Amino acid sequence: MMRGILFHVIPLLLPFVVYAVYLYFNARAGGDKSWGKTSLAVTTMIGLILMAASLITLGLVGGEPSEGTVYVPPRFEDGRVIDSQVLPADPPAEQKE
Repeated sequence: MMRGILFHVIPLLLPFVVYAVYLYFNARAGGDKSWGKTSLAVTTMIGLILMAASLITLGLVGGEPSEGTVYVPPRFEDGRVIDSQVLPADPPAEQKE
């Protein structure tokens, strides 16, 4: 759970951290040290784009393999709930021999 949250929060916050480091070193050199509305909007958009890319990446490469598996939905059995499972599919009859 925590890995999934960090996988999406880190790309969102990364542009803000990079820009804050830039402002820190810029202020030490005598430059401007404030967050402007434009820079805040740009870093927000970059963060949202990076977060969307991480969501798409996780959707494409994550999850269970769909071939050779069978999804068994949750069920009620003997007074308790059995969680859903992804089980390997039985091989066809000609492969069993």
